[in-house]
Amino acid sequence: MIYLNNAATAWPKAPGVVEAVSECLASVPEHPGRTAAAAHRLPDACRGRLARLFGVEHADRVVITQHATQALNLAILGLCLHAGDEVVTSVMEHNSMLRPLSRLEDMQGLRLTVIGLTPEGNLDENAFEQAIARGPRLVAINHASNVTGQVMPVAALFKQAHRAGAVTLLDASQSLGHIPVNAEALNADIIAFTGHKGLRGPAGIGGLYVRKGLELEQVIVGGTGVRSDLRLHPGEMPTRLEAGTPNMPAMAGLNAALCWIEEHGAAFEAAASVRTAQLRAGLKSISGVRLFGQREGEPAIGVVSFRILGWPVEEAGYVLTESFGIVCRTGLHCAPLIHSAIGSAPDGTLRFSPSGATTEQEIAETIDAVKRMAA
Repeated sequence: MIYLNNAATAWPKAPGVVEAVSECLASVPEHPGRTAAAAHRLPDACRGRLARLFGVEHADRVVITQHATQALNLAILGLCLHAGDEVVTSVMEHNSMLRPLSRLEDMQGLRLTVIGLTPEGNLDENAFEQAIARGPRLVAINHASNVTGQVMPVAALFKQAHRAGAVTLLDASQSLGHIPVNAEALNADIIAFTGHKGLRGPAGIGGLYVRKGLELEQVIVGGTGVRSDLRLHPGEMPTRLEAGTPNMPAMAGLNAALCWIEEHGAAFEAAASVRTAQLRAGLKSISGVRLFGQREGEPAIGVVSFRILGWPVEEAGYVLTESFGIVCRTGLHCAPLIHSAIGSAPDGTLRFSPSGATTEQEIAETIDAVKRMAA
């Protein structure tokens, strides 16, 4: 089997992840605030490592969630947007961003402005500047597209947003672990992320970084294991935005992944970049293959979207898996607007996403398989 679906879920997991999850499940349960003080060590260690990734000093500003979808909902709903408030976003977004915003648009009269692309495939910065001039309440943009792999110029965009008085929300689901995600350098007030993609941890865990001085309203409240005497949910971070029993096995796995990344992550991502470049070059050389997205010299992550002429996308994906043992993703990838923008709607694309664990031989076999199908 050749696994090329790391943009959906990374595999294999980082060394030590499986063992950490298993050990946590096999051990006497420890829940922060509900058992011994030692139970706080794992959450504190995990938050500390995430804070270092974001280049921030205060680890208590990192909230642990179930996934990036929950994190984005906490951010968007926690800002308490009102009728008439404008939110600026882009066609690059995943449904985890688009659907909460669209729901508020329908239910509360939020004004949602979706910035499109130029003919060259870049974000329409003229349209963005016009939207910023109207003084939006929120600018919400992903860091890297899960369809094209293109990295957005968020530092410059968010700088403009701050000048206009907007809060900035970054979806780092596809970028964290692959490229630097420094909150201050990117001018990001809030960052949502997941643990099972670039961080190579388990599914079922993600998080939200919230800049110090910015307090989101509480969306989910309940048991915390601390301050049980209070009638209302505690207001201090990170408990402010966390409720219920935490997923300690997933947290143990994520912490193990973060430990591994601190030592080996740079070399792993360098290898992934090499494999992605080989894959793109090989596919580009095949007549009958149409590539979508990033161009030479543009910053990108390891995502390659394409179509094989004459093949329905879903059928091509089935043949790649069943006949060649290549695991990939097909369809709209939960990001419908970008497909209309790049001309791959309504069926979407085939998507390969290698990693540092992908071998040169696997890339060669993949290119050969696509070549045979395109013949």
